Amino acid sequence: MKTILCMKWGTQYGADFVNQLYRGVQDNITGDFRFVCLTDDSSGMIDGIEALPLPNIELGNAVIWSGWRKLSSLSSQLKEAPYQLSGDILFLDIDLLITDSIDVFFDYKPGAFCIIENWTQLGKGIGNSSVYRYDIDRYQYIFDDFELRYEEIYKTVSNEQVFLTQSVAKTETVEWWPEEWCRSFKVHALPNRLLQPFIPAKLPPACRILVFHGHPKPLEALQGVWPRGKKSKRWIRPCPWISQFWKA
Repeated sequence: MKTILCMKWGTQYGADFVNQLYRGVQDNITGDFRFVCLTDDSSGMIDGIEALPLPNIELGNAVIWSGWRKLSSLSSQLKEAPYQLSGDILFLDIDLLITDSIDVFFDYKPGAFCIIENWTQLGKGIGNSSVYRYDIDRYQYIFDDFELRYEEIYKTVSNEQVFLTQSVAKTETVEWWPEEWCRSFKVHALPNRLLQPFIPAKLPPACRILVFHGHPKPLEALQGVWPRGKKSKRWIRPCPWISQFWKA
């Protein structure tokens, strides 16, 4: 059984993001799989998605819906009812597109902690937590460490993916996914910034998961709109090929 885990909280993302991710998994995986979404609102989610409550996590002065909440994916709470997760877990952000088979993410370097090497921090040992795989039995200590000293951590660590990667690296080698598997829409699909109003983005070769960090989100890129705040927008060419993968 292959287990995919995602999270949705607050109001920034609707159920359509979770639904399209589920359908992307369904179209690009072989064998039995379990798709679990940890959420505070399961309304609108389609059959096949196990919508379960967000695990408890102490966040202190961080914004309650902060990305730090993703560290609860490591909590031993998830091994107990109602979750009862076991073995290797593939965590996926809900604002990405699956564009090819993801079976390889379960087979790659068995037993290792695997994550994207952050595209904007190459060579600095920093992961991007849009896609990571881990053994649910092995990383409770990172969650415990965070809850024990989160206010101290906030002073020196910028976000959860830095803390996560650095914490794993203290005890074992962090394994990066092969770079062509997980690509950034902004970094790898778009042409040079000066050409973006004229030349549309293209799906990078051999890409299996296309990550949309920040803006534009998939539907914004589909339409050719890049919100940049209340007073300005950054325009890009529409990307009709996104509709091939976005199936909410």
